[in-house]
Amino acid sequence: MGDLPLSDLAHLARKEGQRTRDIYRVHRWFARRLSTQFRSILAALTLEPEQAQLFWERYHSHIPLDDLIVLDPFVGGGTSVVEASRCGARVLGFDIDPIATSITRFELEATTYRGLAERAEAYVADLAERMRPCHQTTLPDGTAAEVLHHFWVEVTTCDRCLTTFELHPHYQLAYDRTPQKQWVFCRECHHIQELPLERQDVCCACGDGHRMSIQEGTIQQGIVRCPHCGYKRKLSEGKKKGPPRWRLFAQEYVSPNCHAPHRVFKRATDADQHLYNHAACALRHLVQEQGPIAPERPIPSEGRHDRRPLIHGMRTYADLFNDRQLLHLTLLGHRIRATPDKHLKQLLVLAFSEHLTANCMYTGYAYGYRRTCALFSLHGYRHVVRPVEINPWLTGIGRGTFPNVVRKIARAIVYAQAPTDLKHARETTPIGPVDGVVSPDPLRVIHGQCYAAIKTQSSTDLSTLPDGVVHLILTDPPYFDNISYSELSDFYLAWQQQLQTLEPPYDDPRVAAPIRDNLAVTPHAPRALERYGYELTTILRECARVLHPEGVCVFTYHHISEDAWLLLGQALAASGLRCTGVLPMRGEGQGGLHTKAGTIKWDAVLVCRKADRAQPHHSELSVTPAILAEARATVQRYVQRFEKEGSVDFRPPDQRNLFHALLVTQAFVCRGPLPSIPLRTALSLSFQL
Repeated sequence: MGDLPLSDLAHLARKEGQRTRDIYRVHRWFARRLSTQFRSILAALTLEPEQAQLFWERYHSHIPLDDLIVLDPFVGGGTSVVEASRCGARVLGFDIDPIATSITRFELEATTYRGLAERAEAYVADLAERMRPCHQTTLPDGTAAEVLHHFWVEVTTCDRCLTTFELHPHYQLAYDRTPQKQWVFCRECHHIQELPLERQDVCCACGDGHRMSIQEGTIQQGIVRCPHCGYKRKLSEGKKKGPPRWRLFAQEYVSPNCHAPHRVFKRATDADQHLYNHAACALRHLVQEQGPIAPERPIPSEGRHDRRPLIHGMRTYADLFNDRQLLHLTLLGHRIRATPDKHLKQLLVLAFSEHLTANCMYTGYAYGYRRTCALFSLHGYRHVVRPVEINPWLTGIGRGTFPNVVRKIARAIVYAQAPTDLKHARETTPIGPVDGVVSPDPLRVIHGQCYAAIKTQSSTDLSTLPDGVVHLILTDPPYFDNISYSELSDFYLAWQQQLQTLEPPYDDPRVAAPIRDNLAVTPHAPRALERYGYELTTILRECARVLHPEGVCVFTYHHISEDAWLLLGQALAASGLRCTGVLPMRGEGQGGLHTKAGTIKWDAVLVCRKADRAQPHHSELSVTPAILAEARATVQRYVQRFEKEGSVDFRPPDQRNLFHALLVTQAFVCRGPLPSIPLRTALSLSFQL
């Protein structure tokens, strides 16, 4: 792949990480690689080593993959096949998860949805008017105002003294660092005050006028403390007879007396609670008349990596929503289910699914930004004791409202028609296959009958593909135990099944996502590790079989676990692929809610070709002291290079990740007197430059 400008690409990746391309924002997928990364790989593969100086010219213009067949056996959110399709390639994508394949199909077909987003808004506009009274509040002067956010808090009862109290992590509602102010509320009466940001306590006129600490709430780091008797317990250890109990205690409304949107906080009143009760009553009548839309099947419990949300009393996905949210979703769901236009229906389903995570009781509030923080922002079920309910029909203002999600999809469709990130392109090639068709049959691509095929199935069996027909495999395999993809995607699947747009077997609302069958390791039991290694080996063998004799397989990988790297090494050795190059490439943006001190930001990019022979599965692999020394030296050269080029942020976790990749790709089966170190031992050695 030649000598890539890795530092410049890292800066580009960090920039893209702040705002990904519009086409990749239509629906959340988990741990999606940046388009910068895949496009860089594609550009580099079309250049000879001596043409490195032409990299940026190639990157910013047409990358000539015309009519080559590109495969991603773990297509996920579709970035690899979308970028390859832009280069004129014929693309094949496989994934075991039906939500992943539906997202990818939409991305590849986006240009065929021209004008439909506008139709979608008009098609459901009357529902916005129907729900508008449910999200209004009456101000002290008698005027009506539109509510942006309703603030709820979980209520619990002490197991010892039976006192019922609210679970507040603190008594701050929001803050703004620019004018250095904060909005805080009284724990007794919920009266809201605006105070300087440096204030640590607050006094309210209610009761005896006592002072209270703003930051000393009743729950800290998952430990609940009774304010009456001081008894402490874990939040998950309370008596769970059902979903959490919630109390409406505050609202943020849009002032009706200002030309520009001016947002004001107020405590919730009895009238506001009455309005919610009215919505709950309307939901019951609607379900009796037209039937439910909310999923009724239980949240899968077998094979889970994360016991949330079950340990917090949730039993069905409907439990993650309050009645007013369910009223909105039921009205909208019935309208979508009855949509006769297939294309319009698909767009509405995508928007419905995407906006679910910002319209549930696992939606948090980013206090410093005054906006919602959606479910799965942390790639998991984060239980929120103080959730926020957004007005789902606001336009322009409000993160995650239905009209705003539809407009986000509209921007993606426009972007797909004319991508704007190719600075020097004479012609901008639209995203997706030239005929706009995405087939479920990979053989149609192989036989030249269409340009793209996406299939929902495991890549352990690619028998539909003949030997040696794929020119390039470009993928980002599941990273061991980082994310249990189908465990999270089942949330979306259950709702989409109610809208009746999925293919068999997932059109059956009783069928859950393939939690037990996806490649994620859950939990770290010997059998789970063995299964991961076996299935990864099987998939890589299939990749080697379908790869053209002169073809290339490129994949990205990172993990802190030595087990993950050992299993990858064993799978590679037994796959029939040989690694011919390893390089670091930034795969993450600047930061994120899930970023920690030891987070790996740089992937190892492994470039592989067909091997002469494969080693038996589970072979004991070794490295020589020379390989160990060269791996350290290679990492050292990259560290020095990046330090010289400045501000790249290639940190110790990234260095160790590259070190592991270099060892794994050079490991071999030792059959002679050559001095060697078991790969397992080498991976566990302390890494010091």
